[in-house]
Amino acid sequence: MTAAAVALAPEREVGMDLIRTICLTVRSMTRESFAPYGNIINERGDVELDLDGGTANLVAQTVEARPLTFDFLGRHQRTEQVFVPLGGTRSIIAVAPPSSDNPALPDMRRMSAFLVDGTCAFKLHRGTWHASAFPLAERATFLVLDREGTLEEDFDLRDLKTSLGVVVEIQH
Repeated sequence: MTAAAVALAPEREVGMDLIRTICLTVRSMTRESFAPYGNIINERGDVELDLDGGTANLVAQTVEARPLTFDFLGRHQRTEQVFVPLGGTRSIIAVAPPSSDNPALPDMRRMSAFLVDGTCAFKLHRGTWHASAFPLAERATFLVLDREGTLEEDFDLRDLKTSLGVVVEIQH
């Protein structure tokens, strides 16, 4: 993603701090555009999944429609995750790689939003920062495959307002 794809809105004052709004434009999820964040799974064949030696865990996750804005991102450093949309429901995901300046934070300049068209699964690389999917219908359900205990033992959550002074809006 180029720096031009991430637009900065004017700063607004929140309490004593200035908060910048980053506006993301939704992109098509292609093998090439999504490569820095993960892989698209839409063909027959093997898919390798790094679970850091752990046991596979498969759960259903349903997310409700909500405004296209967020100020938290999470990641998993010990496992990759696969998301399989059910029912063909379309949604949007926002992802970012770790910052090269400070790997404990997301690289907001390389953050991107993608349209999940509901026809294929996708895998996130280890350490990819992400927000929960934003359904374009009332709700969306995904099968999520990852390492058992991931949310309890391997969930790194960042408050973007506190750590970077930003909130993110997705333009659709």
